[in-house]
Amino acid sequence: MSDTLERATEVEAPLTQLKQQMDAEQPAQRSGRSVAAGLSLLLVVALGAGLAGAGYYWAWPQWQQLGQQVQTLQQQQQRLVEQNQQLQDSNRQLQQNLQADQQQQLSQLQQNLTTEQQQQAAQVTAQLQAVRQLVQERDSAPPRHWLLAEADYLLKLAAQKVWLQQDTVTAVALLQSADEKLASLDDASLLSVRQAIAADSRQLQALVRPDVSKLHVQLQQLRQQVMLLPLKQQTMPLQAEAPEATLQNWRATLAYHWHNTWQGLLNPRDAMPEDYFDLTTEQQLMLRIALQQQLQLAQLAVMQQQPQVFTAALQQSSDQLQRYFNASADTVQQFSSQLTELAAADISTPVFSALSSPAQLQLYMQQLAGESL
Repeated sequence: MSDTLERATEVEAPLTQLKQQMDAEQPAQRSGRSVAAGLSLLLVVALGAGLAGAGYYWAWPQWQQLGQQVQTLQQQQQRLVEQNQQLQDSNRQLQQNLQADQQQQLSQLQQNLTTEQQQQAAQVTAQLQAVRQLVQERDSAPPRHWLLAEADYLLKLAAQKVWLQQDTVTAVALLQSADEKLASLDDASLLSVRQAIAADSRQLQALVRPDVSKLHVQLQQLRQQVMLLPLKQQTMPLQAEAPEATLQNWRATLAYHWHNTWQGLLNPRDAMPEDYFDLTTEQQLMLRIALQQQLQLAQLAVMQQQPQVFTAALQQSSDQLQRYFNASADTVQQFSSQLTELAAADISTPVFSALSSPAQLQLYMQQLAGESL
């Protein structure tokens, strides 16, 4: 039994000694590993600091420049928005002012027409009163004098319609009524008066007055169509590139430069530079507003019967249409044809001559009164 214990002890002795040596070497290894880990950490920190410094040195100025560019773009965008708002406000204010001017002119015309009608009504009332008084004074007068007095009143009223209101239709009707009353007398001595009435009727019927309301409506419809017309959008034509100057293609190179040289001498410019443009949204809006203003000026010229202003406004509108709008579009062609038809309209005020029939009837009545005396 003791022998067995001794052999076991002898076997375990080397194992115990090896374990003690390993336990003694572990602290030394641990300390070496700690030192290596610390050095690695310091190296990583130093490398990170170097990279951060290099990034700050190279990237920070670019970052600042990028921030300034972004700020500049934001300021430009804000200015564009403000300019667009100002343009819309000015357009709205201009339309309001034009509408106010039109309403003021229409109200002034209506007021003048009302005043003239009141004056005419008062004058007609006074004339009727004078005729009634004359009839009362001449109760024994024959029907011939009554018919002559009625014809004289109708002729004077027709003359007033022509001069005050330029109403040729009513004036012709009054002349016809007066001629019918004179025809009922069946007197050959009234032939000169009836001839004068016929001449006055032909003169008034020959006068052609423009349809102001129709022209105004047509111009208003054209103003509404302006916003739908397509604009002319063009770009600069591409120039042919010169061939590469080599010994193999010297013929092509010589022909290219020869052609360009003579083309520059004989035909220096195929088209005007302003024919090629690319409009922004604000510029397109300004062009449409300018065309609408010319059409509105033509409307005012029609109302005020100013043919020179009317013709100039339509000519300016036609020039702007051909210059800035797409002439190949059907809507633009129809718009141009309507402008041409409107330009042919005559809005000048017709020349009214004095009616000769009232003076002829007055002369006849004076002769008749002298014979009766």
